[in-house]
Amino acid sequence: MVNLAEWAMKWQKKGQLEQIIDVTLKGKIRADSLRKFGETAEKCLSDFGVDRPSMGDVLWNLEYVLQLQEAVLQNDPDENSTNVIGELSPVIHDFNRGSDGDGDGAAQFEMSSGDDISGVSMSKVFSQLVKSEGR
Repeated sequence: MVNLAEWAMKWQKKGQLEQIIDVTLKGKIRADSLRKFGETAEKCLSDFGVDRPSMGDVLWNLEYVLQLQEAVLQNDPDENSTNVIGELSPVIHDFNRGSDGDGDGAAQFEMSSGDDISGVSMSKVFSQLVKSEGR
């Protein structure tokens, strides 16, 4: 007898995860989104804990999968990225010179660790978590 995770990983390792998609979903899932989802699941099921991603990395990857599914990304070199969020550098949102005009060259800026997910539909991401009746 094979458990569900082993069965799915068999198809993932063959590169044919799309073969086990429910028939009602066939044709509705973007290949790049499914591929990244499979890669994330495979990392989560690594034999050794040190090889598994943190919950933050899993969440980031799943948000990325959702963005791939919902967006039309054409010729995006990062689309095939398997980088984890820990390897990303902070993003500078705003860089303004001091307004006092004293010429000391001091600058003010805001930094973000890339956690701005305002464009992501959180209701879709966490829909399974808020169902009170369970599974």
